[in-house]
Amino acid sequence: MFRQVLVAGIGALGSEVVKNLGLLGCEAIFIADADVLEERNIARSVLLREGAAVGKTKVSCALDRLQTWFPQTTWRGAAVEIADVEPEQFLRTEVLFSCVDTDLARAEIAALAARYKLPVCDAGLGGVSTHMGRVSWFPDNVDAACFACLLPSKRRAELFAVWESDIHACWTQKLNEEPAWTSTATVASVVAGLQVEIALSAAENANEAFSINLDLDQALPYRKIQHRRSADCPLHGEVSGTPFPICTLAECRECRRIFSPNRRIAWLRRWGTCPSCESRELVIRESLREQLTECRW
Repeated sequence: MFRQVLVAGIGALGSEVVKNLGLLGCEAIFIADADVLEERNIARSVLLREGAAVGKTKVSCALDRLQTWFPQTTWRGAAVEIADVEPEQFLRTEVLFSCVDTDLARAEIAALAARYKLPVCDAGLGGVSTHMGRVSWFPDNVDAACFACLLPSKRRAELFAVWESDIHACWTQKLNEEPAWTSTATVASVVAGLQVEIALSAAENANEAFSINLDLDQALPYRKIQHRRSADCPLHGEVSGTPFPICTLAECRECRRIFSPNRRIAWLRRWGTCPSCESRELVIRESLREQLTECRW
């Protein structure tokens, strides 16, 4: 069993994952999720139900319940995106469980895994029906595929541009939109159980990336897909520094206010507003960047 793991995302899927890890006796678990609790979340998560208050962070609500259920496990967390978690947490982590719901967050996780040489067990819910899910294993092997390897080159370039670009592009808002709910709580429980089980077995003997696609509407409900590393993916090789540029000076297009966010460019794209007029039309004027070694961005 793992001693220390990091879980990104504490929605319906992440809630089931941490519950399973607690039942298995994991020694220490750190949870990262920047979202606050909304009414629609309460019926979808085993953790975010009775006693959970709308407007509180998901992490704080989840930790209260988990510490009561599994006192033998050390539970910690932060209401931040995975890219804003302190480096010390990654250095202590054995496996990173990805329970996020956007390609952008998964690409950030792939970059962090490359930086800290961590295996990632990722899962997702939904598809063309409410009975579908997917679990993927990405080992800490520089020659194995990462999540970014699975993307078409155009999509990968768009995601990396959100990290780097100095202005909003026409597609950035689409990248930032929350996906519609496409699965059920029952399927979330099934997929989360499979995610933890695959991580336990793959951590011992799987050196190649693969996915298990689950579709309960089919006669054969699952199939395994092997993944190969993309020659064009930049998230391989020796990685130093951080792949996420920090915006040190921004300007509002609406009121022309100039201010210093000192936040990641990608965070500013998703969450940033002008402190004067609350406009989201921001232009990056200055940024602090540390280049990834052998990356063609």
